Amino acid sequence: MKKVSIVLSYPKDSFHKDGCLKAFISLDTSLAPLDILNRYIDRWIIEPFFRNCKRNLGLNGYQVRSPKSITRYLIIMLVAYTYSKLCSGVALSFNNGFKKIQNNLRKTQVINIYNAAIQGKPINKIFEYLKIA
Repeated sequence: MKKVSIVLSYPKDSFHKDGCLKAFISLDTSLAPLDILNRYIDRWIIEPFFRNCKRNLGLNGYQVRSPKSITRYLIIMLVAYTYSKLCSGVALSFNNGFKKIQNNLRKTQVINIYNAAIQGKPINKIFEYLKIA
C-alpha cells in the first residue's frame, strides 16, 4: 500500500462547522501541507472550465480521435468559453454570459418568427427556417 499525505483544512472562521472541512490528498509525501494546498489551488483554476464545457458546450459528448481534430475542438471550446465569459458583463462569469447568449438567441428567433408572420409568410416556411418542418 502506498503512503499518502492528507491535509485537512477549514476555511477561515469555519472551524467545526458542518460541511466546511476539506481534505486534500497527495501521493507525493515529500510535499509540505502548504505546497499540497498550492497545487490544488493551481489545479482548481482549470476545473470550472472543464465542468462548464462538459455541462454547457458538449465537451463530453463529442468524439474525435486525431490530434488535429482534438486541437480544433479544444480551440472551439476555448473560444466559446471565452466569448461566454466576455458576454457576461459581470466579473467574467461563464454561467451568466452563457445564459445571456442563450436568451439573445431565443429573442432573435422570436423576432424572426414575428417578422415572418407580419410579412405573411406561410407557417411551413417558418418551420423550414427553424428547421422543425
